Amino acid sequence: MARLANALIRDYPQYYPLFSLREFRWNNIRQTNRNGLLGKDPSVDGLKTGHTDTAGYCLTASASRNGMRLVSVVMGAPSIKAREEASAALLGYGYTFYETIRLKSANETVLKPHVYKAATDLATIGVAHDVYATVARGQAATLQTRAVLSHEPLVAPLTAGQQLGELIVADAGGELVERVPLVALAAVPKGGLWARAWDSVALMFH
Repeated sequence: MARLANALIRDYPQYYPLFSLREFRWNNIRQTNRNGLLGKDPSVDGLKTGHTDTAGYCLTASASRNGMRLVSVVMGAPSIKAREEASAALLGYGYTFYETIRLKSANETVLKPHVYKAATDLATIGVAHDVYATVARGQAATLQTRAVLSHEPLVAPLTAGQQLGELIVADAGGELVERVPLVALAAVPKGGLWARAWDSVALMFH
């Protein structure tokens, strides 16, 4: 449910405002939102309630505070009140002990490697979108980033947006936090005949 919620928020932002509606009317029937946290916490804006005899009372809640979004999942609660209290506790814990930081900005240059047979010597490689990481408070400085090219040596032409590697984010213990595609931020066209011929020889000794 956490993965589905994150995918919905990320991939279908045009529909997400529907989950914060307190009520709506369809076919002259008034339907109310069963997510009670919407009226108790102004930062909560979704997402999904549920109940069956087997699963108990469930709530996937989403909240945004100061630019940081968290998703909590509670299943098997004995009552509506219990699922709301547990969800509020999870969100409170997350916002108290964790923070979300921006590691890279959209279109920020990460590498400028050499490109063979190109009109220009260097390629501008970076991230297409903002890169965020959620870590324990005070641990942001311990994050490590590593840029890895999957196509070496680079040979022109390169197209803008072409994926050429990954930006790997790890914590102080080396545990993976995030993997983000590295792309060419600008096209790199082929060079002239002389440049291509010279680099063909250079590639033989690469």
